[in-house]
Amino acid sequence: MYGAKGTTFINTVARQSALSKQLATVHATNKTSAFISTFPARSGKLYTTSRTLNNSDSNNNNNKDQHLNGNPFAPLARASSWTSSSSMQSLGRRQQQLRFQSALAHQSKEDPLSEEPNARILELARYKNHGAVLEEFMATKRKETPLTTQTYQAVMESYGFLQKKNQPLTAMMGVYDEMVTRGVRPTSETYALVIRSLCARDAEVNRASNVIRRQMDTNTMPSQGSAVQLHAVAHDTLMKEGSSLSALESENNIQRAVAVFEHAVQQNQTQAFDVELYNTLLRSLSYAGNTQDGLYIYEHLENAKAVRPNGQTFAMLMSMFGTAGDLKAVRECFQEYKTIHRALPKHDTTFVYNALVFAHVSAGDLEGALRVVEDTMVKDRVPVTIASYNKILHRATVDNNMALVTELLSKLKSNDHLPKPDANTYGMLLTAYSRVNRLDLAQGAFEELLALPLHRQYGHITEYVSACLNQREYARSMDVVRAMAAHGLDLHVNLCCKVLSSHVDGGDMAASVVTAKELLQLYGKSSYVTATSPLVTMALNVAERSNSLVGSLDILHVLNFYSVKVNKDVSDAILKLYAEAKTDPATWSDFVNYSTESSFISLYDAAFKRSSSREEFTQVVFSLLDDMHALKIPSHPGLYIRVSTRLNRYGAAEDDARWKAKFGEYYPDMQSTDATKASSGTMATEAAAATTNTTTSFNSSTKADMLSGDALKIALGGDFDSALKMMKDKIIDQGMIPTPEAVRDMIQLSNKSNLLTTTTAIYNLVADSYSHQLEPASRRSNAMYILYNNMLIAHARQMDLPMAKLYYDKLRQAGMYPDGDAYGCLLTCTANDATDESLDAMVIYEEAKKHKVRPTVYFYNVIISKLARCRKMDQALELFKEMRELGVMPNSVTYASVISACIRCSSETRAVHYFEEMTQLPRYQPRIGVYNSMIQFYVQQRTDRDKALEYFHLLKQANLVPSAHTYKLLIEAYANIPAFDMVAAHNLLGEMKKRYGLNPGANHYATLMKSYGCFHRDVDSAQAVYSDMLKHKIKPNELVYQAMIETYIDNNRMPDAEKMYANMAVPSSPYIENLFIKGYGLEGNLDKAEQVFDRMDVGVREPSTYEAMVKVYMEQDKVEKAKHVLEMMTGRDFPAKVVDSVALLINPPH
Repeated sequence: MYGAKGTTFINTVARQSALSKQLATVHATNKTSAFISTFPARSGKLYTTSRTLNNSDSNNNNNKDQHLNGNPFAPLARASSWTSSSSMQSLGRRQQQLRFQSALAHQSKEDPLSEEPNARILELARYKNHGAVLEEFMATKRKETPLTTQTYQAVMESYGFLQKKNQPLTAMMGVYDEMVTRGVRPTSETYALVIRSLCARDAEVNRASNVIRRQMDTNTMPSQGSAVQLHAVAHDTLMKEGSSLSALESENNIQRAVAVFEHAVQQNQTQAFDVELYNTLLRSLSYAGNTQDGLYIYEHLENAKAVRPNGQTFAMLMSMFGTAGDLKAVRECFQEYKTIHRALPKHDTTFVYNALVFAHVSAGDLEGALRVVEDTMVKDRVPVTIASYNKILHRATVDNNMALVTELLSKLKSNDHLPKPDANTYGMLLTAYSRVNRLDLAQGAFEELLALPLHRQYGHITEYVSACLNQREYARSMDVVRAMAAHGLDLHVNLCCKVLSSHVDGGDMAASVVTAKELLQLYGKSSYVTATSPLVTMALNVAERSNSLVGSLDILHVLNFYSVKVNKDVSDAILKLYAEAKTDPATWSDFVNYSTESSFISLYDAAFKRSSSREEFTQVVFSLLDDMHALKIPSHPGLYIRVSTRLNRYGAAEDDARWKAKFGEYYPDMQSTDATKASSGTMATEAAAATTNTTTSFNSSTKADMLSGDALKIALGGDFDSALKMMKDKIIDQGMIPTPEAVRDMIQLSNKSNLLTTTTAIYNLVADSYSHQLEPASRRSNAMYILYNNMLIAHARQMDLPMAKLYYDKLRQAGMYPDGDAYGCLLTCTANDATDESLDAMVIYEEAKKHKVRPTVYFYNVIISKLARCRKMDQALELFKEMRELGVMPNSVTYASVISACIRCSSETRAVHYFEEMTQLPRYQPRIGVYNSMIQFYVQQRTDRDKALEYFHLLKQANLVPSAHTYKLLIEAYANIPAFDMVAAHNLLGEMKKRYGLNPGANHYATLMKSYGCFHRDVDSAQAVYSDMLKHKIKPNELVYQAMIETYIDNNRMPDAEKMYANMAVPSSPYIENLFIKGYGLEGNLDKAEQVFDRMDVGVREPSTYEAMVKVYMEQDKVEKAKHVLEMMTGRDFPAKVVDSVALLINPPH
């Protein structure tokens, strides 16, 4: 069949031979330490010691002490009603609590230490904890631990599961190469995993490469004359696309897949290869027509014992031969298929026949392809689909055989027995007509396409847009763009930039201004418009280059809607146009007819933004004031104060006096009291200028605006009572309405001072005026939005969720939504308890995103923090990526939350990466919390004292002062990680006081007690620490009692534990009660364990409480009672993965 089958391809692929095994087992022994009841006077220095493996106890006290991410948002009992329950099924690895063992105990273990990582990785893999699998794997690389075949396979499976779209298989293949290099023999399942992954990536690369080639072809489409020139933005995009294409093509995934397949054949490890794997290989080889390797694969499929070809196999073979142009082999293959097709497993015959058509098309034989469609398929009674005709039509367009295209299209439309053209048909035709500049035919195809689903035709439509631009059909190009937006397609920024760039290069700046404005609005319907967007950069460039003052102001008005401010270059250009307009009557007349309050706001913003001398600034602001008065444009809040502030900054007292006099002359009703003037210091006016800078139109009287600003200045001085009195006496009682923006700033100021009573008083003072007297309706709606939104923030920051929810509901009832900061504050009120609070975070995130609420850094910080607390690392990192793409710059709080998410998911590599990235930020402000998080990670999760001390030294290098929590972690580092140094741990109590003035607290002593009593089984030393604490007049807290009670229970001294419990000077906690449940269970005293469990209120019980009770019942073979406890736990709002981990105690996996 097909020539010399399999005889010339055996040696076409380079063979790989396994290298000799390199196994090394590292044995480590722990030093013993002497545990003492009294402490010598030796000064404890911070120094590093050798590491050995230790599984430290992870206790619940850390839940009560400090969260890993240094979350700045305090918890409150859950009262929100907008979330739903979770059904997550991910399982975490169960961790057994190991107690301290002496060096002799370690030496007596039968299993070598090097086998433990294999067991840990396989256990994590069994529970699908892929992230932890990779972290454990990276840890074994540092220790040079030999791994088994199963372990390597588990690691590769985890890499495959976590593989992100459009990312190379570098990491997975690195594991495979390491496995082979170290002489670990892969199984057939391993080979199959690698081959499938490589083929899947190869298909992904082919799709991505085709998209990039189309984009590059579109961007470099030859133009007539110089209609389309590459703008700098488009040029950068083209360069990036070329680099990406080169990188994709260099991956050589299918070549590697064939090499792995051949290696599997050599090792006789093909038992796990099913027919789908062979077909997948053949499909990838068909892309390039690689018949030599394809026949080699097919030969082994024919010779396989348990696998036989199927219909898809023959389809792939025909596609491969067609791409290679070997029609003889295509026909032979098809004839063999027809001979045996009845014996093949059930399959879609249309798929095979379509492959025959595609093969003829790929070989350039369109007549043969048509014979198959019109004769062979009809004769064999195989349904004909539009896919075959689309393939023929596509090749005809590539060959520029437009006559055949016209003939086939007419036939398809007129013959009722043939399939009708679909969206793919017209999309392909649209591209074909566009590339030959037949815009009349392209328009017809486009109109047909509009009646069909467009979601997969974006690339074809952009080709049409490019053709329109190429032919200087600018109006038509915008018609197409409008249609795309109207039919729900998300406009890509590159397309918008190309359209705008072409308009600019066409030389019609007036049309370019209109286009820039409309493109910004169309693009903004589906995407966030940020200051960093290349479309915004180009729009500002148009505003700068425009010779029309009205046009430039029009663009700034749209950009202002998206909170994009004018830059210095545009400011200079706008003010120059303004000066020129005043010298030309016709231009000035256009401006007069156009001008509104917002026009002058933009002009004043330009005056403030551009670099200018005092004389230049003064001249402009006075000129603008004269024109505002002449055109009867009312003043707006903050103008008087902003200009006065800038003049004061210049030290221009005379100009400031002249400004105030002229302002008073033009607006005689505006007066300011002497008391107000006396309170307007430089710092206050600077702050007022910053807080009252607004670009909203205002129709309230100038006098109310001015008095509102004066009241705000008084509030800035800290005298809220006088400010409120002035607002009532001089504004409200006089029948006027305070400026909403000034009221907003007063509320924000009182919020920062935690003056909720004052905030409420401000709201009560103005709410009635706003809701009943403020006109027009748009002004009233804006004012009520300001009030509700800021009152929501005020109550949320006071952790008053019911009241925050009240104002949230008021906003929603009015058809409005909170802003980004308000959503963030609302989330801080949700509970930080055992429930999955990330549900609230994502519900609010989706709501804000759906309604296009502009996100803020605070909004992202809160959501990422919530996700971090719930160990949702992937979601947290996605949002971190998204915020940067939207131009929301992360700060040190953001990075702290991201690092926390990585740490909580044991992703050391990522945590270190983001920590280093954070410290390189230009305006990085070190915070103690993130350093403590890294130290805690290496102390409690990695048990690596050296690394913990490394981050302690980095903390000091950042000029941060260690906190009390830092020293608690350092005590753990010396007391809980071998080689133990209890003397150094204890002496840290003196060092923290001597060096930093930090007084040791109960938590520090509790750490030492727990270490002595639970890790070292030294009850006497634990009691000595307790006595020493009392001697220093430090009152024991819950953690101290917990440490001592656990010490007694772990050392079989239950009476001492009960005595300590009876004499506690603080209320008990679930964690202390859990200890007694466990302790009584170990004694076999089931009745007492049940009594402890039953006396706890349902709302007090933690997940660990249910877990402790289930363990006791299972140890006593009380399975039904254990199930009853699990049912009680299921009734609580605990995360699914927490409940599932307890369920595994009852029904462990087999």
